[in-house]
Amino acid sequence: MAFKSNSRPILLGLIATLCWCWSGVCFRKGSDLMGSSMVYLAWMTGCGSLTAVLIHRLQGHPIAEMIRLPGKVLAAGFFGVALYTVLLAKAFGIAAEADIGQINLLNYLWPVWMVALSMRLLGSRPRMPLAVSGILLGLIGVAISRGFRQFAHLPATLLPHGLALAGGFLWALYVVLLRRWNVPEKQSGTAFHFAVCAAIAGLLAAVAGEWQQVPPCSGDMLFWILLGGIGPVGTAYSLYEISVKNGPVLVIASFAYFIPVGSSLLIGFFYQEALNSGLLVGALCIAAGAWLVRHSCRDIE
Repeated sequence: MAFKSNSRPILLGLIATLCWCWSGVCFRKGSDLMGSSMVYLAWMTGCGSLTAVLIHRLQGHPIAEMIRLPGKVLAAGFFGVALYTVLLAKAFGIAAEADIGQINLLNYLWPVWMVALSMRLLGSRPRMPLAVSGILLGLIGVAISRGFRQFAHLPATLLPHGLALAGGFLWALYVVLLRRWNVPEKQSGTAFHFAVCAAIAGLLAAVAGEWQQVPPCSGDMLFWILLGGIGPVGTAYSLYEISVKNGPVLVIASFAYFIPVGSSLLIGFFYQEALNSGLLVGALCIAAGAWLVRHSCRDIE
């Protein structure tokens, strides 16, 4: 009976994880098709927010719950959801095709940031052998993800790498702050913050004059807007919230270790130049490193 009661939340958590694997590909495809990562992000997260609202209403919850949020959640979500997504989308949009895989994996160093932030904000005392091993394994994974032939050669620009790294830090800060403030999952406010993200991206695109440069709408554009908005944004966050509130949290959270590998496989499939001898090995190192650092500190398990 216990298995049956947990099977639905576990399935929802697995679906959410698979949706998140598509984030990087969607960011890049949308940016290429529209000629602007911010224009695509505005459409994508706008669609995602509407999807989250629809799912919320189908559960019988009032929409007011999605915007009636504590001030601390609004502040943390601005940096950890809205700004994080803007930085990540921009990183994917401006990176060279050969570097997309490494950009993706830099974002997944956030468990490393969580350990450091938990020590400062939660008073955690991690098991240092596990933490150090995980950090080193993660860094090795990022280093080799450009390919063994390119291991000693720096990219032409490190700006997208810096944006992805900063984005991962903001996401880790968001998660740790929610734990510090004991914020329940139903008050995470991701739908609201993705609406804010859409507004920020739209404004940045307007300031840069990018809206006027977007090609006429095509079927490909619409496909990637709907895939990115309904999948990684709207459906993934909503289903994950439902799953962790009703199922075994540690089992569902463990699915996250697959995301670096799954997203790297998709990036390699759609962008052959990004698929190199070190990408999948690096992704596995990132996943293993994330497992080690997450389990080195009980406060973030």
